[in-house]
Amino acid sequence: PGKSPIEIEESYTRRLERDVSTINGVKRVYSITRSGQAVVIAEFAWDADMDYGLLDVQKRVGRYAANEDVSQLDVTREDPLALAVMRIAITADENTELDALVGTVELLIKPKLEALDGVASAEVEGGSEKEVRVSLDPYLLEAFGLSPDAVINRIAQANADVSGGTLRENQQSYTVKALGRLNDINDVREVIVGEKRGGGGAVTGDRVPVRVRDVGTVALEYQERETIVRLDGQECVGLAIYKEAGSNTVAVVNTVLDAIDDMEADLSGMHFTTVENQARFVEDAIGEVETSAIHGAFLAILVLLIALRSWTVTLVIGLAIPISVLATFTLMYFEGLSLNIMTLGGLALGAGMLVDNAIVVIENIYRHLESGEDARTASSRGASEVGVAILASTLTTVAVFLPIVYLQGLAGKLFVDQAWTVAFSLLSSLIVAMTTIPMLTSRIFRRLNTTHKTTVRSDKYYRFLNGILNRKPILLFVVLLILGGTGYIARELQTEFIPREDQGLFQIDLTLPEGSRVELSDQIALHAKEIVESVGGSDVAHVYALTGLNPALVSSGGEPTGPNRATLSVALETQRSRSVSELVRDLDPILSAMPDIEVKYKLHETALEGVMGGQEAPIQIEVSGENLDILARITKELQVRIEDLPSVYNVRTSFQGGQPEVDLAIRDEVAAAFGLTTQTISRTLERQLSGEVAGELSKDQRTRDIRVKYRDVDLRELHTIQIEGSDGAILTLGDIAELNIIEGPREILREDQRRVGRITGYLTEGRILSESIADVRATIQTMAVPSGYRIEIGGEERERAASFESLKFALLLSI
Repeated sequence: PGKSPIEIEESYTRRLERDVSTINGVKRVYSITRSGQAVVIAEFAWDADMDYGLLDVQKRVGRYAANEDVSQLDVTREDPLALAVMRIAITADENTELDALVGTVELLIKPKLEALDGVASAEVEGGSEKEVRVSLDPYLLEAFGLSPDAVINRIAQANADVSGGTLRENQQSYTVKALGRLNDINDVREVIVGEKRGGGGAVTGDRVPVRVRDVGTVALEYQERETIVRLDGQECVGLAIYKEAGSNTVAVVNTVLDAIDDMEADLSGMHFTTVENQARFVEDAIGEVETSAIHGAFLAILVLLIALRSWTVTLVIGLAIPISVLATFTLMYFEGLSLNIMTLGGLALGAGMLVDNAIVVIENIYRHLESGEDARTASSRGASEVGVAILASTLTTVAVFLPIVYLQGLAGKLFVDQAWTVAFSLLSSLIVAMTTIPMLTSRIFRRLNTTHKTTVRSDKYYRFLNGILNRKPILLFVVLLILGGTGYIARELQTEFIPREDQGLFQIDLTLPEGSRVELSDQIALHAKEIVESVGGSDVAHVYALTGLNPALVSSGGEPTGPNRATLSVALETQRSRSVSELVRDLDPILSAMPDIEVKYKLHETALEGVMGGQEAPIQIEVSGENLDILARITKELQVRIEDLPSVYNVRTSFQGGQPEVDLAIRDEVAAAFGLTTQTISRTLERQLSGEVAGELSKDQRTRDIRVKYRDVDLRELHTIQIEGSDGAILTLGDIAELNIIEGPREILREDQRRVGRITGYLTEGRILSESIADVRATIQTMAVPSGYRIEIGGEERERAASFESLKFALLLSI
């Protein structure tokens, strides 16, 4: 802790990257180094065994935990699906204190929700609890000859139960304990921390105890704020609900919604508002696919009815659809497939093809019936005659989809379920056409009139085919012309990785200058919320603002979080006049005009944000090299040029101002003379500036920290902080160190063991990714890049290019 990003990069990040990059299956290694923290992310190949991969990483990096500079080392497996399935904002009446609201959430609501089936955890966001604050007066401490450490130790000792051993008498044993538990704030005030002489003189005077109340004040105060959460401007407490692995998102969310309805009825004055609900998106997506499949089946039957003009024939063919679907479900079960968007999409895709084999079989049976055969004979002969033909036709279609099963990378993971489903549905339709259809026709159909009637329509069609086939050169020319035109048009088609969908939810990330306090960030977030409501009008349903440390980001270690950051989650009404991208386009000029504020957006347009590493911007350009100053210059120059492109907006870079730091240059000779080291000096400063928890006060099932804090000092008074030497001598910080204010880089990004600078941007409304990427590529070509530096396009475009290559291979293999 306390080391600059450059120091940590040199001491740890580079070494960690080298160790991790040699692990079998690792495809890509990138890192983020910040003040006091290094995050190294290893991306494995899609076919890698992640259980063994996790063990390999733990073995390689475990030795760093023994280093005295490392206070915490975590190796976690990132799961893109381990996101909050819903987020709830809990508010109370105006006369309810925030501390009481937090207590109710922690002691009552959170345990009830975590006890529900499928709920892994309910993480509290925001709120503020009170603590017992002991504020020491430096002048009184000096008068009584006490140090802050002495007060902290005495309070800790007074609040501890100490074992006194075991007393044995006759056949009975007794445990002896010295009870020193503090019960309330008055007990803290009365703790004896020292003694002084009484009024009887230096020789005969009595010793008088010095208590905590003699050297400072004791009060119940709110903890220093780290996170502030608001719903539509009103401070609240948030709950992020996470589901257990393998649990159904929709079922978990519905269970939680039922539970909070019951709790809201029981807890008067408390209100629950759902601000994020992933189940709604899942239900909407699956509902749309189901509707499409049903509509497709209905339209297929309608077309059959119009073409065949027979209810009987249409009914027989129409029965092939549900029977084939049921057979497909059976095959999916044995393959281990579930009903999801991709498998339902495969069923919707195959709904029209399910009747193709049935039509061929029934048409041939119909022909035999017209020739005078009875229904049983016609059904048997008609099906057997075309069996080989429809088998070849079905296998040809299956061969088109089956290569997708063997695709590697993200494309293979995305479409493998759909490919299996289409293949299973076609094979099921083949079996139904060869078995069920002949059985039904043998029961339902009767011998038909053998007189074959030639209609005017069929006669015209016959003459048309003869005319075409008698002019083969012209026909060949037309076909080649159509193929050439189609190929030309295909070259002009724009491409993107995944279609973008308006989910009615987006996030605004605000970043203030480093060093800004959470209270200032909260005021900026309130102002941004007012802008959103003013511009959005009736389209905006709720604005959920989280300012300060984001617990989810702290645990993941990826995205930066801190008191100078705020995230506004904007939920739109179902019936609205503007899309998410249109509203963001209207908001961006106003929000970007706020001075010294960096604004980013997460539009939640695709379902692959987590899979692609949480990258919030569709356009990402990476500049790699070694010198940070040169990287910053190239990145800034490219940012300015991209900002002029009409297809891109909100262009940002990873080079922003760093955290202002006070650099202590310790005078080694002076420190050594008084028995002080860098560690003891840093420890003393941390205690006096941030305070130290000396214990806990437990009452009414709640525990409150007892924090002993020195007086608040500003930057001008920092050099006056007193530090006690090993011999008891009192020095000031200015006596043993020189203070310098510096500003280093906020963070250092690395990829494939090289430093990188990142530029991000968003697509202008109506633009396709490939169109904007083409503009960006043209801009990059105009850049003069020094030797040893390169510019690459990453993010979504990199994944799209790799996946398209795999799909091209599958297409060629299918042909």
